[in-house]
Amino acid sequence: MPADSLVKNWLHRLKNQFYPDTPKEFYQQHSILITAITTPARWLDERGVRLPEARLDAILTDILRGIMHHGDTARIGYFCRYYLKAVQDHMAHQGEKYYEEGKSLRFIVDSALENLSKRQVAKLPDAQDRTTVELAALNRLVNSTRVKKKKVAVKTATQQELF
Repeated sequence: MPADSLVKNWLHRLKNQFYPDTPKEFYQQHSILITAITTPARWLDERGVRLPEARLDAILTDILRGIMHHGDTARIGYFCRYYLKAVQDHMAHQGEKYYEEGKSLRFIVDSALENLSKRQVAKLPDAQDRTTVELAALNRLVNSTRVKKKKVAVKTATQQELF
């Protein structure tokens, strides 16, 4: 499954680069990192566009390069939150470009030819790249398991209720 390997590779990369001496923090922040890794795929899936695994990997690499170039990683307290925010901001600014890329005719034709060659090599009935869909589903699953705190409304007593 391409989505599974993409997430594992990115978790391994982030762990080695930003959590080399703190494995406990890495595992505590694991679900937020998965959310960040799968955010571009969910963004695209909600708009009905798919990109292959290699392109999603390139998007995440660009984001990480931006963090390394512009960010002060030594002063970041919670890297998982910083990374998630960077991915979300990147998709807010560059998402339309990826959307146009995914729906362009040239990309569709190139993708179809690539899938056709994969199917001939693997002799599979359907070798369509489902990375975007699988990562988006993983993002929804991780976000649904996080506990969201609800604010409790405090009712104040009126003058009539006091008597």
